[in-house]
Amino acid sequence: MALLAVAYLTAWRLSSSFERFPFLNQFEGALVSVGTTLVPVGLVLATMPYSPINTLALVATGGSIAWYLADKSLHRYRMSQLVVLPGGVTSRLLAIPEVSNTTREQLLSGTLDGIVTDLHTSLSEYKELLADYSMKGLPTYHAGYLYELLTARVLLGASGKRSVDVRQRRYYPYVKRGMELLIVLGTLPLTGTVAALAALAIRLESKGPLLFWQERIGRNGERFQMVKFRSMYAGNEGEDDDIFAEEGDDRVTTVGRIIRKLRIDELPQFWNVLKGEMSLIGPRPEQVGLAEDFSEEISLYEYRHLVRPGITGWAQVLHGYAADEDETRRKLEHDLYYVKHQSVTLDLLIVYLTVKTILTGFGAR
Repeated sequence: MALLAVAYLTAWRLSSSFERFPFLNQFEGALVSVGTTLVPVGLVLATMPYSPINTLALVATGGSIAWYLADKSLHRYRMSQLVVLPGGVTSRLLAIPEVSNTTREQLLSGTLDGIVTDLHTSLSEYKELLADYSMKGLPTYHAGYLYELLTARVLLGASGKRSVDVRQRRYYPYVKRGMELLIVLGTLPLTGTVAALAALAIRLESKGPLLFWQERIGRNGERFQMVKFRSMYAGNEGEDDDIFAEEGDDRVTTVGRIIRKLRIDELPQFWNVLKGEMSLIGPRPEQVGLAEDFSEEISLYEYRHLVRPGITGWAQVLHGYAADEDETRRKLEHDLYYVKHQSVTLDLLIVYLTVKTILTGFGAR
């Protein structure tokens, strides 16, 4: 019963953390929370020797899961009513699909929750208005904060951030590294079998090496050799150049298209993870030439190298493949969000979204 109570409270804690991601609906967040807490507890209880107490515990676990999911699916939140002052980066905020305009009469007739403005611009013309709302106890939010909250991206641009505040968590890096080693070694029988089948398919379809090695940028700008299963014809044009892969790229083999869509071509990177050059979760390691160009052209690009690059990451599951500079800038906003907010909860959500991405083939090229 104590184990069940701890699992239930942990599920609530996780679900509350997931509420800050608007794109994740409540039921989906609840499903992830239950799947990592109450469901494992139920499996543990099911393997215990049969007894009336064990049966009661299993029934209680099943009831807890059903009640929890039903409660979360029926729960509704009130839409926030915010006054947005024009100027600066507030235009970026108003372009977000989750933000809808209301009339002045609708705002005044409802309960106001705060003021939103660009705190990096001059607010002289709004001094009296801000003072009036402040006297009423209404908080003032920076537009960049709301942008980050609604999009899970760090706002970049002419009036955006000039630096990223990275939260230092004392034990998180050690917990993450320990979990990565357990996952890589624990799943070796399964991943090894899949890798062997992929290698056989590659060998049967086309000539050339099974593995493709390429120099990439790692943590703190250090270079390393990243390994993948070869998914293109050997000796193709551009093999040694730093270029983007295009949609329907004719350099990709038939087997290559399948393993790219299912992300099987990334399995050899478990070797990079064991060596400590990569993590399971983090910004994707960029090609050296492209990374050097982007560092010169895109503000804050070097901040994505503050953490180890990953096999999967926040930008991969939300944005997908970036094929040009504009998409790379948008993808960078996701990467910087992860660098700033990295945590066990965020990693857990990325794992779930990665599985979802593999099943849908989102972003594969």
